[in-house]
Amino acid sequence: MTNKKEEAIVDCVKSFEEMADLVLIQLTLLEKYMSLNDKGEMKDVLTRILDNENKIDEFEVIISDKFINSIILFQPVASDIRKLNSIYRISINLERIGDLVMNIIHSIEAIKETTEYEAMQNVLMNMLVSGVTMVEKSLLSFLNNDDSYAEWTIKNDEIVDEMNRKLLINSISRAKVSEKTKEMLLSYIDLKNIITNMERIADHATNIAEASIYSMQGTDIRHKGIGTHPSETENI
Repeated sequence: MTNKKEEAIVDCVKSFEEMADLVLIQLTLLEKYMSLNDKGEMKDVLTRILDNENKIDEFEVIISDKFINSIILFQPVASDIRKLNSIYRISINLERIGDLVMNIIHSIEAIKETTEYEAMQNVLMNMLVSGVTMVEKSLLSFLNNDDSYAEWTIKNDEIVDEMNRKLLINSISRAKVSEKTKEMLLSYIDLKNIITNMERIADHATNIAEASIYSMQGTDIRHKGIGTHPSETENI
């Protein structure tokens, strides 16, 4: 029974790692898609993104099933339950990051040819890089049992939000100066959608980091932050 239990946990972790790698690839492809101008290359990248999105959705279902089966069939100890529960929580956030990538793609398709997008492209790319870094560090925290990466991610969530605020201010400033038409205003709506989805990527990275801390410490800091007094947190 013990060997089967360990094999089940290892199998769940393996699926999780494959899903995490795929989501990171999606974020890299999104960055590439945003930088391209050649429609043929953009189509090729989009095809890969769509294919990966389907695989990510499948991984979420697979991990959910493996999580439930491991709990029911093998009755793992508390530390293993925390690890499996964290994998399940993180997989949900990874799937949602995949959805956000698709949302950003759709918004980019609507405004790719506009001068507004061209003017804001560098800032958007910087925001994306920040969000991707947060996802990477939060995943490394869980996979390497490293609290510091998780804490760094949670603390930097506010920095990404501030970047969004400044980006909106810059966008409004440009609009006041340039006297754009209705098409420009529609473009700014799409830009706002891109910004919102990028911010959500960073939010999900924070969720992953919190799940990582739960797995390692048994402390649930959701909605509380890393500075919460131990007595105020929930422990297993």
